[in-house]
Amino acid sequence: MTEVFIVFPVHCPVCKQEWTSRRTKGEILDALDHNKPIRAYAECHDWHWDLNDSERAELSRRARSAG
Repeated sequence: MTEVFIVFPVHCPVCKQEWTSRRTKGEILDALDHNKPIRAYAECHDWHWDLNDSERAELSRRARSAG
């Protein structure tokens, strides 16, 4: 069975440049359902961070509606 990937935009916390991130639907739903952090990365500043509540809510809508 093929994994479904969710592609979503993230914005660098330093300069606000938009980057694209992707995770499997299973990874995202597991993190959301078990209150685990969802990491994001921006190449421009080599910066890693956890998605905030509003970013998680948007990602939840995307993941739960994805096939």
